Amino acid sequence: MLSGIDLYIIRLTLKTIENFEQSFSYLESFTNLEKKSGLFMEENYRLDRMVYLLEHFHNPQTAYRTIHVAGSKGKGSVCHLMASALTEHGYKTGLYTSPHVMSYLERITVDRCYVDEKLFLDIVNRVKGYIDTWDQESLPFSALPTTFELLTLAAFLYFKEAGCDYAVLETGLGGRLDATNCALPVASVITPIDLEHQDVLGNTLEEIAGEKAGIIKPNVPVFSAPQKEEVKRVLTGRAGQSQSKLFILDSEIQSIKTKTSLKGTRCRILFTDGDTADFKLALIGRFQGENAALAWLVLKNTVPGLTLKKTGIGFKKVRIPARMELIDGSPPFMLDGGHTPLAVTRALESYKSLFKKKGILIFGCIKGKKADVMASILGPEFDTVIISQPSAFKESNPEEVWEIFKSYNPGAVFIPDVEKACTYAIDLSRKILPVFVTGSFYMASEVRKVILASGRIPADAAPRT
Repeated sequence: MLSGIDLYIIRLTLKTIENFEQSFSYLESFTNLEKKSGLFMEENYRLDRMVYLLEHFHNPQTAYRTIHVAGSKGKGSVCHLMASALTEHGYKTGLYTSPHVMSYLERITVDRCYVDEKLFLDIVNRVKGYIDTWDQESLPFSALPTTFELLTLAAFLYFKEAGCDYAVLETGLGGRLDATNCALPVASVITPIDLEHQDVLGNTLEEIAGEKAGIIKPNVPVFSAPQKEEVKRVLTGRAGQSQSKLFILDSEIQSIKTKTSLKGTRCRILFTDGDTADFKLALIGRFQGENAALAWLVLKNTVPGLTLKKTGIGFKKVRIPARMELIDGSPPFMLDGGHTPLAVTRALESYKSLFKKKGILIFGCIKGKKADVMASILGPEFDTVIISQPSAFKESNPEEVWEIFKSYNPGAVFIPDVEKACTYAIDLSRKILPVFVTGSFYMASEVRKVILASGRIPADAAPRT
């Protein structure tokens, strides 16, 4: 991984970006808030820079219809499901998500395919050419754009120039001040909200919900997953202020029945209007039934003429790295990027429904997460707990996490090197006991790289080149 100084030198000396590696190194040479924590929201997350950039490039985000998704859990899955269904109906559909697991290429796709290298490099070079002309003293803001702002700009431009009809956008963090919030969507979607990123979003569910609800736009319908009462109050109030019709999933459905296996999830959704939807998903987890219900609720109320048959085909084609991803073998590995108490609770429930033996946990979370709560949920449920280092990408304190986990699983061990942690888990499993990996996308990514190097999974992620 290149250091901050190396990336800065790249930005200063690179005249023309010639390949993907250079393009992403250039974008990473700017302030990357995904690598930092504890930063004051108003100083580091703002929309004026993004508005300034978009106006120069003639507001590409207005060239297609957008669906905007925020939340704490499930938003990646909901985004993928909706985008895949739209593609299946013949709409050229862009998808912008974060974070990535293996490569930045995962973040920007069109019709389930990675970006065209020639077009993407041309876009990044045009962005670079414009920023190189900036005289910072004459700008209406003091700081250069962030990595995420530039990635979002590149995505918006790519979707326009690729001729997209729709783009499904996942917020990076929060919603109100997220760079994606410059789009005017045809639907705003809120997945379950949990306590997360409290260093920047707030210390209560109400405060965090207020930030997420910042994506609600005047007279644009809002679709929400089931929420806790304090979150519902915030969303209801914000929707009322914006004169936006609010659909809350648990008021729109009578029941969701799911059956999960190692091959995926089958669900039957009965809506209050009498409609029934049956879906077969490659995604694993009982909670995926709720994600599918929310995705279909949005689509059937937003995009005329969609059919259940083609929607189901689109849903079934969705595969996402590190979202309850099963890597079969001896032993089987299950990877999930859950990093909140709600996320790991849901993931654990699905894991236990699939594997009757407790198995082995590899856990690693970044600084600022609720390690104590996640330890209380996960620690007692496994024969062996291995605490490891998520990655050097973002600050973490694995030794402190280890001490916390020992309160709930006294035999927990600390193996900071991920490759050694995986080897220990495989040896301990006797090639039989399942290995569950969670705590952050960074942890899942590091383990996935180790498994990739072993040849057990293909080098590419879900999209095609």
